[in-house]
Amino acid sequence: MDLLEVMGKRLGEAGIKDVFLTMPDGRKYPECVVLAFGIPDRKTIYFDGTESAPMRVTVLVKRISEYDAMNTAQLAESTLKTSPLDSEDGSYDLDSVETTEPMPLPWDESGRFVWGFDVYIDTRKDFF
Repeated sequence: MDLLEVMGKRLGEAGIKDVFLTMPDGRKYPECVVLAFGIPDRKTIYFDGTESAPMRVTVLVKRISEYDAMNTAQLAESTLKTSPLDSEDGSYDLDSVETTEPMPLPWDESGRFVWGFDVYIDTRKDFF
């Protein structure tokens, strides 16, 4: 499934740099955006063989400036809410996309500010 890669590509097209699918080394990348799957919800399989899979992707924006963290998180949320997130390799069909509002998150003593939000995505796969 290429969902995280598609999301990362859309963020890059919006001008957001250093997007990762795992938390990178903070010494090498003091500022970054991380996309990570949350705990999945239960799949639903319908009588016609169609499978619906709700997913959650958490987006974390880490910046040195709190203002930059907030602005980048707002841009990322707007981009993911309004851009097409359809699969580029045909691994899923997109049903819906919803986002939560970006909010500040408590972080460690690294001196960075982190803002985050969740993207709730429903996908569908037809097996017949």
